[in-house]
Amino acid sequence: MTNFGEGQIAAELEGVEPNERLKAIYSRVVEKMKEVVREFAIDQDELHAAGDYFNRLGQAGFCRSLIDVALAMTSVDVTARVEGATRPNLEGPFHKDTAPFRPDGNLFDAPPPAGSPVLVLEGVVTDVATGKPVAGAELDFWQADHDGHYDRAGHHLSGVVRSDDQGRYSIRTAVPKDYSDHDHDPIGELFRAMGRHNRRAGHIHLMVRAGGRQRLITQLFIPGNPYLGSDYVEEAVSEDLILDMKPIEGKANEYHAVFDLVIAVGGESA
Repeated sequence: MTNFGEGQIAAELEGVEPNERLKAIYSRVVEKMKEVVREFAIDQDELHAAGDYFNRLGQAGFCRSLIDVALAMTSVDVTARVEGATRPNLEGPFHKDTAPFRPDGNLFDAPPPAGSPVLVLEGVVTDVATGKPVAGAELDFWQADHDGHYDRAGHHLSGVVRSDDQGRYSIRTAVPKDYSDHDHDPIGELFRAMGRHNRRAGHIHLMVRAGGRQRLITQLFIPGNPYLGSDYVEEAVSEDLILDMKPIEGKANEYHAVFDLVIAVGGESA
């Protein structure tokens, strides 16, 4: 039997520079998990079932997604939020760097189906430090359609617009529907075991760039959606990100909303 004395341990680790931050995080996570094991008297069969689940999760490629679901918004609020600016949110998996410039603000690549809801969204981009409008900001939008589907092959309902010399922007797009994201994978398996749904409330993704740098990533939510209070992404929905949509008089199934964006032009990118 190998005797791992102090000298042998030192030899094994010779030349290895420990990551002290990683060490501290690991120790704290294990400490907190031990508290959970004690609180719920988790037995070894349950621990092994959890291990088997994480094996399946990793093999399916969804470890990162589950971490995002549970913890990413906490990270965003701690590391990217700027006092007085628009609350940041997750980017999500469907952003494309190739989104086209839409000079007229129309995000439709084809006319919307008859009777499907349409949204005209506009607002002003301002700097949190000065309150002044930000001209020439690039606003990159992407979203699901009225049935909850993203265009994963093309650029329907995605595109970039620029704010004018008074910081104003405007787009015409679909009112996105909520959708399920994990019907046939281990994340959905976990949610079903807990009696939870796996739906995201209807939302519009938005990335703002100014001065050649990314300043904000956020999501704007559709009012009245039945999943606003239970979106499966923990803490993604907040009142300040829910649009105030009103019907446009004389136009059936068309709505208008104003959402002003406040960014930190002089600060770090969000």
